Amino acid sequence: MKYLFSTGCLYHLPIEEIFVLAREGGFDGCELVIDQRFMSDGYLDRVQACLDILPVFTIHAPFLKMNKWGTKVDELKRTIDIARVLGAGVVNFHPPAWLTMEIGFARWLRSIHDFQKELDCADIALTIENMPRAGKHLMLTSYILNDINDLVAFGQEHNLYFTFDTTHLASFGVDIIAPFIMVFRTGRLRNIHLSDSGNHESHLFLGRGDLPIARFLNTVRRLGYDGTITFEVSPRELPRSREWLVRLMEYQLRLIKLHTGASVV
Repeated sequence: MKYLFSTGCLYHLPIEEIFVLAREGGFDGCELVIDQRFMSDGYLDRVQACLDILPVFTIHAPFLKMNKWGTKVDELKRTIDIARVLGAGVVNFHPPAWLTMEIGFARWLRSIHDFQKELDCADIALTIENMPRAGKHLMLTSYILNDINDLVAFGQEHNLYFTFDTTHLASFGVDIIAPFIMVFRTGRLRNIHLSDSGNHESHLFLGRGDLPIARFLNTVRRLGYDGTITFEVSPRELPRSREWLVRLMEYQLRLIKLHTGASVV
């Protein structure tokens, strides 16, 4: 099992500093979130240089519009190309959102019979992520395949793998353990996005919400999951002080390792 730090947690910092902080926090590597900085000349070269600090195991396709990259389909294909350059084994993406009228992306998604083959993924696992309900009061199911059962059925039928997000699933007000077991048993789970959730707040520091994090992680251990676990919290959950930031990252990682059976130094 590999323990990763999502660069999206500290997106406001220079990419080099994020990798250094992740290393100091004890993480095995990073999940690289593709953001608008990748449209700048030379930025990919900077990220490649960061591989001397920590490896990139997973890459998250952009969820904000990349104006210079074309359509959502173009963005996903370019992300797969970046994964080849950086040696990442997993590329994750969000399903289309009907709330933002991603109609073309939805039609394309439905047209693909075998994602791994038709996108020439080779040894890169393309994962689709379960998404949350939107809004604190209306709680709209704003994405295509918002239901976890529909998402799993689609992935199995179209040769996609899965990223399981705890805080997204929690937005439906259901226990997260049983759906996780269902996804795991497909044999297609490749990544876990781990954060807490509570009182309609998502991507919280572990222990700040209501999720049974210890029980969830113990389930991960008992099932024998050996993929990646990505610590993915909101930037507002992390302190600005460098000393306290590293301490918090170390603490959260020790908590995760404790309940997944890994040695804690």
